[in-house]
Amino acid sequence: MAELAACEDTLSLFTEGIAGRYFHIKATQEFANARRLIFDTARAAQSSDAIYLPEQVDAPDHSCYRVLVMEQLGLRECSTFSFRMADGLAKVPELQARYQPPKNSSARAGDFQLLFGAFEQSSIAAELFNMLEKARIQGYLLRTYPGLKRHLRAYHDHLLSEQGVDEDPFNCGYRHLWGEPFTHPLWEGLTNILDQLGQPDTTVFDSVAWLCRLYDDIASLYVIPEIGPYAPEEETLTDWMNREQRVEEWEDELKKLDAQVLAVEMMEAEALDAERGDTSEGAVRDAEVELKSLADERDTLKRRIDMEKSSVQHALGPDRTAARSYRYDEWDYLQRRYLTHWCRVYEEILGGDADDTAALTDVIRRFQPQVQKQLEQIRPTGLQRVSRVPDGDELDLNAIIEARQDIRAGSSPDERFYSRKERMHRDVCAIFLVDLSASTDDPIEPPAPFDWDNYDPDAQENLRDPWLEPEEEVDEAPQRKIIDIQREAMVVMASALEALGDSYGIYGFSGYGKDCVEVYVAKEPNDGFSTRTLEAIAAMKPKRSTRMGPAIRHSTHKLMQSGHAMKVLMVISDGFPQDSDYGPERGNHDYGVEDTAKALQEAQQKGVETFCVTVDRSGQDYLRRMCPDARYLVIEEMEDLPDQLSKVYAALTGR
Repeated sequence: MAELAACEDTLSLFTEGIAGRYFHIKATQEFANARRLIFDTARAAQSSDAIYLPEQVDAPDHSCYRVLVMEQLGLRECSTFSFRMADGLAKVPELQARYQPPKNSSARAGDFQLLFGAFEQSSIAAELFNMLEKARIQGYLLRTYPGLKRHLRAYHDHLLSEQGVDEDPFNCGYRHLWGEPFTHPLWEGLTNILDQLGQPDTTVFDSVAWLCRLYDDIASLYVIPEIGPYAPEEETLTDWMNREQRVEEWEDELKKLDAQVLAVEMMEAEALDAERGDTSEGAVRDAEVELKSLADERDTLKRRIDMEKSSVQHALGPDRTAARSYRYDEWDYLQRRYLTHWCRVYEEILGGDADDTAALTDVIRRFQPQVQKQLEQIRPTGLQRVSRVPDGDELDLNAIIEARQDIRAGSSPDERFYSRKERMHRDVCAIFLVDLSASTDDPIEPPAPFDWDNYDPDAQENLRDPWLEPEEEVDEAPQRKIIDIQREAMVVMASALEALGDSYGIYGFSGYGKDCVEVYVAKEPNDGFSTRTLEAIAAMKPKRSTRMGPAIRHSTHKLMQSGHAMKVLMVISDGFPQDSDYGPERGNHDYGVEDTAKALQEAQQKGVETFCVTVDRSGQDYLRRMCPDARYLVIEEMEDLPDQLSKVYAALTGR
C-alpha cells in the first residue's frame, strides 16, 4: 500500500521540477468544498494551486503517485482546460447538431458543464470524455517524458491485476490504455479510436468529436445510477478549473482594451489640439464616441472578471499560489499518540507598504541603543584562547615543556611557544515566532468603564441634531494595541542583531483549522535587514486563531536546515494556544497546551534552545505546563517587551 504522507515532500519537488511552478500536494480529503462539488476522492484532481491525490493507493510502491501527478500536469500541457463551447460548436459539426442552449443556464456556467449537458445522460458523457482525453494525454506523456514509461508500465500492470474483465466498454477501453492486448470484437473500434487520439497533433476538440460519435452506442447500455450522478446544473472541479482559465483569458482581453483606450485617449488629445487650430470637429466627436464605447466595454469586462473571480474563490477556496505548504504531526495527549501529517502549514511571504514604516523607524531610533548595549555584552564570549602560535600575549607552558623534551631527545623543537585570544565567529541562528491571532488587536489598556452614576443626559451632545455645534474636539493619540508592541519589539531586535552579526528570522503565525495554519515570513535568516524587512514587519496584522504546535514544528524545521551550531527559537504570544478544532472539544484548552508542550520538547531534543514570552498576565498557569525547564517569561508591562526580549536573548546565546 502506497501512502501519500510518505512521499509528499519529494513529490512536491518532482512536481515543481516538471511544471516549473509550485503546486501544493494535498490529499483528496483536504479539498474543502468536496461536498458541494462533484468530486471523486478516489481519483486524482487539481485546482489552480494544488494537485489532489488519494491518501492511499493500493499499489506496490510510490511511483504510482508520479504517474497520477503527470496525468494531472498533462491536462494543463495538452490544453484540456482551454476548451470553449463556442469553439467546439464551430469546429465539431456533430456537437452543433446535438447542442441545445439550456433555457435557465447561468451566463457564467462552465464550458464542460454546457458540453456534458448537451447529452441526455450527462454522467456517461463525462466518463467517456475522460477516457478519450486520458488516451490523448497518455500518448503525449509517453512521447514527451520517455522516463515515465517504466513507472506507467508498473502502475498499469497493477491496475490490470486488480480489475476484473467484462464486456463493459469503459472497462475494455481502460484495460486497453493499460496495455492489455485487446480481443473483444464488440469494442474493437473504440480501441482504434483511443490509439488515434494518442497520436501527435490531436486536440481536445478531437476528443469532443469522438464523444459525439460514440455516445449513443455506449449510452444505450447504461442508466444514470450505474455510472454516477451528474446533473447539468451541478458543476465539477474540472468545470471550475475551466472557468478559472477563462478568467485568465478575460484578463488578457482587459489588457488589450486598456491599451486601446489609451490609444484612443491620445488620438482625442491630438484631435483637440487640431480643433484649436480651427479644423473640423468631426474627428473629436468620433474619438469621443469610440472612447466611450471602449471604456464601457472595459468596465463591463472588469465587473465580469471580479464576479467570476469571487465565484471561483468561493468554490475552490483562496488562491495560495504564492505560498508553500508543509504537513506536520500533532500530539493527541488523550490517545497518547501522534496524528500523522495532521496539520497543513502554509508559508507565505509578507509584503508591505513603505508608507507604514515611519513609526517603526522612530522606534528603532529610540530603543536600539539600549538593546544593542545589552547585546554587546555577550560579544566577549566569542573570544577563545588558541594554543601553539608563533606569537601571542602569553607563553604556552605545555608547548615549552614539549620543546625541552624534543631538544633533549635530539629532535628539532616546535617553535610555536605562545598562545593568544582570537575572536571566534558566533555561529548562532535565531527565529522569532510572533503570535498574530485576533486577540493581538486588543488595546494594551482596556478602556475604563463609564461612570453612569454621574450621567447627565442634558449635558450630552445631541448626535441626532446636525445643526447643534459640537464641543471643541481634542486630538487623542491612537490607542496602542498588543500588535503594535510586538512589531516594535521585532524591529528593535532586528536592528540590534544586525549589528551583532547573528543570523535571525522573523515569522508570524495564525490560521483557522488544522488544514490552514498560516506562517507569515517577515525575514528569513539568510536575508539582510532592509527596507523590505521593515515593510514586512509593518504588514504583520492580527489574523485568526493560535495553533502553536505546527508553527513551532515548522520553525524548528527551518532552524535545523540553517546548519548553525546554536539554534534559538523564541515564541512571542498574548495567550494560550487555541483553534477551532484544536482537540475534540472546542473549549478544551488542555489539548492545545499539551501539543505545544510536545512541540517545544521535540525542538529541545533536536538541540534548539526554546523560550516563550507572553504578554498575558495570567499566563503563569499554562506556561508552567507548556514550557520545559521554566523557559518562559510573563511580561507585566507590555512596553518592556523590547528590553526583556534582548535580556532573554543575551542569556540564551551568551553561554
